[in-house]
Amino acid sequence: MKILTSCVLLIFLLLHSCCRSSSQLEEALIAAKDNRQELEKVLFHYEHDSLKLKSAEFLIRNMPAHNSYVGEGINKYYDAVDSILNLGIGIWEKRDALDKMTPNYISVFKTASDVDIITADFLISNIDTAFSLWKNGEWATHVSFDDFCEYLLPYKSLELQILDNWREYLKNKYGNSLKNLHYCDMYKNSAIWAAHIINTNLKNEISPYLLEYHIPSIQRMSSKVHTSFGSCHDYVQIADAVLKSVGIPAAIDFTPQWPFRGLGHYWNVVLANNGKCVPFDGADSNPGESFHLDEKMAKVYRITYAINLELDKLLKTEPFVPEVFNSPCLRDVTAEYMKTVDIAVKVNQRDSKYAYLAVFNNHNWAPVSFGKIENGKAFFNDLGTDIVYLPVCYGKTGIEPVGDPFLLTSRGEINKFRPDNNALQSMSLYRKYPLFKHVYNVADRIVEGEFQASDNELFRNATVMHKIENWGTRGEEVLLPSSPQAYRYWRYFHPWVTFCNIAEIAFVERDSHQVIRGKIIGTEGAWANDPKNCKEAAFDGDLLTWFDAPAPTEGWVGMDFGRPVSIEKIIYTPRGDGNTIEIGDEYELFYWGDNQWNSLGRQIATTVRLEYEDIPSGTLYLLRDLTKGKEERIFEYKERKQQFW
Repeated sequence: MKILTSCVLLIFLLLHSCCRSSSQLEEALIAAKDNRQELEKVLFHYEHDSLKLKSAEFLIRNMPAHNSYVGEGINKYYDAVDSILNLGIGIWEKRDALDKMTPNYISVFKTASDVDIITADFLISNIDTAFSLWKNGEWATHVSFDDFCEYLLPYKSLELQILDNWREYLKNKYGNSLKNLHYCDMYKNSAIWAAHIINTNLKNEISPYLLEYHIPSIQRMSSKVHTSFGSCHDYVQIADAVLKSVGIPAAIDFTPQWPFRGLGHYWNVVLANNGKCVPFDGADSNPGESFHLDEKMAKVYRITYAINLELDKLLKTEPFVPEVFNSPCLRDVTAEYMKTVDIAVKVNQRDSKYAYLAVFNNHNWAPVSFGKIENGKAFFNDLGTDIVYLPVCYGKTGIEPVGDPFLLTSRGEINKFRPDNNALQSMSLYRKYPLFKHVYNVADRIVEGEFQASDNELFRNATVMHKIENWGTRGEEVLLPSSPQAYRYWRYFHPWVTFCNIAEIAFVERDSHQVIRGKIIGTEGAWANDPKNCKEAAFDGDLLTWFDAPAPTEGWVGMDFGRPVSIEKIIYTPRGDGNTIEIGDEYELFYWGDNQWNSLGRQIATTVRLEYEDIPSGTLYLLRDLTKGKEERIFEYKERKQQFW
């Protein structure tokens, strides 16, 4: 009987394989080795149901790319994780307790390929459950079979997830929140509104807090949903699993590296009834709300269950591949988010068959796109524009530049950066990093602020020495009139609704040309005994502290020098991000040339700007604070201004 069954299975598979355009299914069955019989049982089980059979084939032929944690030890570890997450302590204490506990379980983190361990019963149960959610559920009535295979069918929602009953657990926990939507004709069958309800509930229940931790990512969903701290990646994984468990078609998208600042970002998408994928942040912003409004992205990828054959070929061709492309289960969806362009770039590389485009990540170049090399050119598709890229190849020691960096303009033009030593220029540098929204939102508070002087401690009949007219985006040096008039009391005063915010003030004496200090006077800070925002913060030499008055108007801060003094100049820095030039810090300027950063010398800042002479023009530059800080951006220098990229 066993021989007869095996023969029937073999004939069935052989006949069916004739209709396929590839050998992926056969390769997966071969890769399963001793577990092949379990996979064949699934195919045989659905021999009379063509659609479920196609679903089983889809899962099996892509299964070799997926792995899971295995063994009894991993569940014991997650049970220990649960015991800590359920403690009535703060998130920092929970994080530290997990970090301390995890080394005791390091031996349990064993993985296996899914084709080696998955059982027929588990796969059949998941296929049947997914079909029920698709055919009988309310939130996927618009989903095609191909989309069903990606957005609902997979038996796991994240890589290394243990093979358990996550769907049942999460559906029982969150499914009831959707039961009343069918009473509204607008909400009925709406994947968007169902996702809105689920995500709002997750946000309220989890109260997510972005906090780094050092333990391996928690890959048991019944444990993960109780984690109130982590990265954006953790929260979108939770949201993705919960959405799929209740039959809402969803996926995870990410940009591997922002092209204008550090790090990348992950987010969720829900396949809306109009056929478009609508983005949102798991356990945070909902579908349809403002989503990273107008932020530039070089590339966007969707995490898939299916193997991307082009990526798979890359992985099988190249001995070394950037980490972002270590998995073949990614699909390029950049064109869903923006207007993109295709380009061909000449590269100086003969050995590799693929090249990459990298963007700057505040410290190094990070590959974000790959392209095949043909006849000395690398071809890249669907690139974001108004971004600086560097063509690189990848080897054992990392990236190797194979061409000049270039700006890909919004019109699709390629403007290369090359140092011109025949056209030297001088530079005045005020910042090492671009100004973002959190600084922009307070930059106007300095406008109409006044520096005043008086011989009266109450500043009656004060003399206005300087009035600020521009927004505060950088440090400024104000030269006062050459009149030798001297005053005992000097202050910064703001009459309007600004809370008198200012980060640093320095008074330079006319006779000594040195910064002079006296007794700090003025309005007390808004927060009692808080050194970050008290009046002393304006003179502590730290740009990340600032004076913050307790009332919105009439705040002031200054110095009593104990005697009349004549001030030559006032150096001040508005409240900001600490990325303007800070007096006393050591800086080093670099330019890009000959495929590397080249030093143009170090300087210790004596004022709020750095001056450099005889600098090659036409290329990219990078200013590093060697004393402290970590935010640094590439820039070009045009018309006496820094243009950050």
